Amino acid sequence: MQQNRAVFFVIIGVAVLVVIGMIVGTFYMFGSVGEVSPLQSEVSIEVAAAPTIYPWVEDAAIAFNQSHPKVQVSVIETTDLIPEARFRSTNAQSPPPAAWIADASFILALGQNKGLSFQDAQSVAGSPLAWGAYTDKLEQFNQTYGELNWDSLHAKATSSEGLRLVLNSPQNSAEGIAALISATAFSEDSQSLSGRSVTSANSWLTETLGDGNAYAKPTPAQSFASVQGRTLGDVGLLSMASWREAKLDENANFTLLPAEPEVILDIPFAIWAGSQSTPEKQEAAAEFRDFLLSQNQQTVLSDYGLDPAVDQTGVQADGETADRLQSWAARVLR
Repeated sequence: MQQNRAVFFVIIGVAVLVVIGMIVGTFYMFGSVGEVSPLQSEVSIEVAAAPTIYPWVEDAAIAFNQSHPKVQVSVIETTDLIPEARFRSTNAQSPPPAAWIADASFILALGQNKGLSFQDAQSVAGSPLAWGAYTDKLEQFNQTYGELNWDSLHAKATSSEGLRLVLNSPQNSAEGIAALISATAFSEDSQSLSGRSVTSANSWLTETLGDGNAYAKPTPAQSFASVQGRTLGDVGLLSMASWREAKLDENANFTLLPAEPEVILDIPFAIWAGSQSTPEKQEAAAEFRDFLLSQNQQTVLSDYGLDPAVDQTGVQADGETADRLQSWAARVLR
């Protein structure tokens, strides 16, 4: 009888230890009741990135995956200014990406105006606009019209000579819209624009950039760097990333000047909050964004022609501003 009792208590003791072990194991698997630890299982996500930022993000993802085995990131390059089709996907086998890295906050806002749902956007890199011109042609311009700025460009545009300003297309590039934002901000003398700003600046924009005074090229920086580049135009207005990609920042006969009013492509990393989004994917995307913002990754941005993440500086423009400028460009620019 005594022996049976001993066996009984041994069994009870073992059961208690098993239960304690299960509780301890659960504690390590769950941060708290109902909150799954990110280390519980592997999460694989896609991140959509604009062409400007894609090479850096792709290389960063390789390094991230090696040091974060529980979160695996693949990066897809977006060829559309706003990758609506990818984020509107209802295919369970090809769900929307977990995040989008757009060229600029006004492009992200334009996507949100179209019904795309994002949250917690943060800049992970930046590239300001800059004027670019062959030095001898710039010196000629300065002798006649003074310092290169929107005021002197307006003077040339309204002269008998006319102006030849080269932009990227506002229909499919953030820097094309950014150039128009800078022009609008100058006309309105404002660092914060809305759709009404475009309406107010319409006449000045058309007078300065219309009638062939400005035109868009598919790859303007590369065109400036080509053999025929000297005949392309008086001046270009593009992002520093584009000028650097064409290596015109290394050309002793080419001059780059900061554009004023300042417009910066602030390259926001925004987490998808729409269809098929999950807390696990959102958490994984945020973890990858933190990695991109780490000192090591920010330091190597210069190798890709980009600048570190920026705060809210320069002219601010919303989605309606970008939309109206695109519509204006479709009517006026060649």
